[in-house]
Amino acid sequence: MGLNLEVGMLADLRENDEEGFEYHRVALEQLSSFLVDRGLPAHHEPLDCEVWSGDMIGYSGLHDVRRIAAYLDAGKPLPSPSSKNSAQDPCLEAYYASVVRGSPSMLARLFGRSPRFRHQFDHLIVHSDAEGYYLPTDFDEVLFPPADLEVPGGMVGSAQRLLAELDRIANALEIPPTLSDSSEELWEAADSPVMTGKVWQRYGRESYGCVVLREGCRRAITSGAALVFT
Repeated sequence: MGLNLEVGMLADLRENDEEGFEYHRVALEQLSSFLVDRGLPAHHEPLDCEVWSGDMIGYSGLHDVRRIAAYLDAGKPLPSPSSKNSAQDPCLEAYYASVVRGSPSMLARLFGRSPRFRHQFDHLIVHSDAEGYYLPTDFDEVLFPPADLEVPGGMVGSAQRLLAELDRIANALEIPPTLSDSSEELWEAADSPVMTGKVWQRYGRESYGCVVLREGCRRAITSGAALVFT
C-alpha cells in the first residue's frame, strides 16, 4: 500500500472501471462548476489521452518532500535526511499548525515560539496525502470546495503552482535536470541514500519523491488532465 499518482485517470477508468469512471466524472464536473463560480476557467478532463502513473515511497515519501519544504519555507537549513518519520517532524507540524491556527506545535513547546512561515509551499503541503486532484490550471491559493460536492480529498491544488514549489526543492537538493522518474541512479539513491556525496544522493528519498511529483505535474500541464492522488 502507498500513494499512487496518475495523470489521465478518466481515460484509464473509461476503459477499465465503469463505476470508478462515473464517480470521478461526476466529482470533476462538480469541481468544474465550483471553479467557474470562483471566476476560474472550467476544467474539462480529457477522456482520451496518454495515461501516466507513478509511485511514491509509500505515504511517507510525500511527507519526506513536505518536510524539506517546511524547512525551506521557514528559512532554516536543510534537516538531516529522512528518518522515515517525516510526518511527525516538528517543523512540518508547525507548518500545518500555522495553516489551521491550531494548538502550538512541539517545536513551539521546545523553543518557545513557532518559526515564521511564508507559506510558499501550500500547494504541496496543504493537500490530502491520500487522495485528491491537482488541476492543470494556474491559481494562487489551494481551493476548498464545499463538503457537499464530495470532491476527493477536500482540497484542490494547481499543478503549475505545485511544479514551481517542487522546482525550488529540486534546486535546494541540487537534483540534476537529467534525472527522471525512471533513472536507475535515482532509484538507487532512494533505496540506499549515501552518507557523503552529492546533496541529492544523500537525500535520496526526498529527491525521488520530488522528481516523481514534478513529472506528474509536467504530464498534467501538457495533457490537460488532472494529476490525481490515489
